[in-house]
Amino acid sequence: MKILLYFDWSGTRKELKEHDKKMQKTCIETGVEHEGLFGSMSEKWNYVWLFQANGFEHFLEMSRKVPRPIFMTHYITEILMPIRL
Repeated sequence: MKILLYFDWSGTRKELKEHDKKMQKTCIETGVEHEGLFGSMSEKWNYVWLFQANGFEHFLEMSRKVPRPIFMTHYITEILMPIRL
């Protein structure tokens, strides 16, 4: 399943890069695929991470290992589930 993590960031680009490296490392450790960090065209959010996980619990296992930094002022998670037509 694809998971989008939309968030706002109040820190510097350097701090965002450091946190992204932590996310990538934890993804490797847990087997969650880190598909990238993107700028969001949404007026609401600054950035969005894209992940591929076996399920939401798999994603939570990864995300619980990386404490949320104070610079991530708020976020929302969106789950994209494949459908069969």
